[in-house]
Amino acid sequence: MKYLPIGIQNFKNIVSEDFVYVDKTKQIYELIKMPRSLYFLSRPRRFGKSLLVSTFRSIFLGEKEVFKGLYLYEKTDWNWKSAPILQFNFAAYGKVLGEQLENALNRSIKELALQYKVKTDGENVQNQFKSLVQNIYEKEGEVVILVDEYDKPIIDFLDDFPKADTNRAILKSFFSPLKELESKGCIRFLFITGISKFSKVSIFSDLNNLNDLSLSSKATDLLGITQEELEHYFADYIQAIAEKRKESVESLLKSLKKWYNGYSWDREMQHLVYNPFSILKFFFEGSFSNYWFATGTPTFLVNSIRQQQIDVKSIESKEVIDAFFDKFNLKSLDIFSLLFQTGYLTIKSVKLRRESYRYVLGYPNQEVKEAFIYNLIEAFSYKVPSTVGQVVLKIEDSLHDNDLPVFIEQLKILFADISYHLQPKKAASDNASLEQRQFDMWEGYFHSIIYLIISFLNIHIECEVSRHKGRLDAMVNTEHYLYLMEFKLDASADIALEQIKEKEYAQAYLNTNKKIILLGVAFDKVSRNVKTWKSEELQDTSVDKASSP
Repeated sequence: MKYLPIGIQNFKNIVSEDFVYVDKTKQIYELIKMPRSLYFLSRPRRFGKSLLVSTFRSIFLGEKEVFKGLYLYEKTDWNWKSAPILQFNFAAYGKVLGEQLENALNRSIKELALQYKVKTDGENVQNQFKSLVQNIYEKEGEVVILVDEYDKPIIDFLDDFPKADTNRAILKSFFSPLKELESKGCIRFLFITGISKFSKVSIFSDLNNLNDLSLSSKATDLLGITQEELEHYFADYIQAIAEKRKESVESLLKSLKKWYNGYSWDREMQHLVYNPFSILKFFFEGSFSNYWFATGTPTFLVNSIRQQQIDVKSIESKEVIDAFFDKFNLKSLDIFSLLFQTGYLTIKSVKLRRESYRYVLGYPNQEVKEAFIYNLIEAFSYKVPSTVGQVVLKIEDSLHDNDLPVFIEQLKILFADISYHLQPKKAASDNASLEQRQFDMWEGYFHSIIYLIISFLNIHIECEVSRHKGRLDAMVNTEHYLYLMEFKLDASADIALEQIKEKEYAQAYLNTNKKIILLGVAFDKVSRNVKTWKSEELQDTSVDKASSP
């Protein structure tokens, strides 16, 4: 079997040293065959952007023999004429700010000038870059410009707007000569890639002829692995792992699709792709895990969701319009835009409403959903991973076994000390309003944590379920039990349980073959934790439990 190119981003090394290469040169040819082209593409981390840039480099260096056996070599009339290449990899600069970024760009410009034996003019990076391209063009001909991870100097400082904006201004200045250089015929091919698109408008505003491929039909499967590619290029690995796991190939493929497929950047939902990094790691390890997610925990995003008190239930079914994909503002970041750009959300379905399209966003697959929700549980509960892990496992067992005392005890552990972290940022005008603000904030936390835990466990949960006589707080559906839950803040568990019965919430579920459990939970306004709870199996005697605040 061919080797797995985990972490290898050099195209020439991959195809020359017997690594698996998923041939994308057919899609690439569609982008390069025009006399001149200028492109922008955003994709999440670890999706092969750097490998794509490396492939462009080999093509424009005229390394024809390297492409033997691939579509570009075998099926096209590409002329393989070499061109001068200016390549900038912003990830290689590390975490730089202001003058450090300018110095890094200056070094890159000087190295390229030395490579092509030309001089550069000007006191700033803008003029030096402009003169570099012009002088190489006059000496060597039309220039190819490849830019990888253009947005890293901004993403590194998303939690500090002034610093992020400082780097944005430098990048805008650096890229500003491109439009003039293109109009003079100096540029043969321009390709700029990064994770985010939020800063594209402000950085490349002068380059209005830059073709954005981020949601283009020309690039839906340019990166990532399609189902057909998975089964073709990794057939030997699939067969070997299926045999090792003692399951059928069909069963393994079904699990792979659930865990790692589901990414879509296609407004028509014609192409779904697998995360390439996770697929390679799976075939290397032979077991399912959160490979991609573990390489970059989204601390900033998770904390932003908590701080902005975003309804976590909306993350899995956020509906947006076309304008959502084109409006990105560094100063007032839209958390859902960032989640989409960074790969934690993707397009799950498309609806046509009154001659306009609406797009439903959601987690792309099991890997992302499971890991992201777990991080949200940690953030919302302010608990360390070891505590969260133990609580989650015990809650899972308690719901499957109808062991409600354990369920309630684990909730108490999660909610302990949360109120300490939820003090209002500004002092209220009086103690009463201060207490109410704290209480309102805690109420939202409570519902969010319940939802997150049960969703993480892949147990079906519906919150705020509308019925003809009212709205049930939560319905939780396990293999043998169906729980109808009502939560009361600063009221009794008896009142919560009676409301379930008075509103006849159970009527809709009477045909189920599962045991229906009614659960009322009361929370104390002072301790911010479970005070009393009461459960009752439908058509059975109720049992009352209580604990001190």
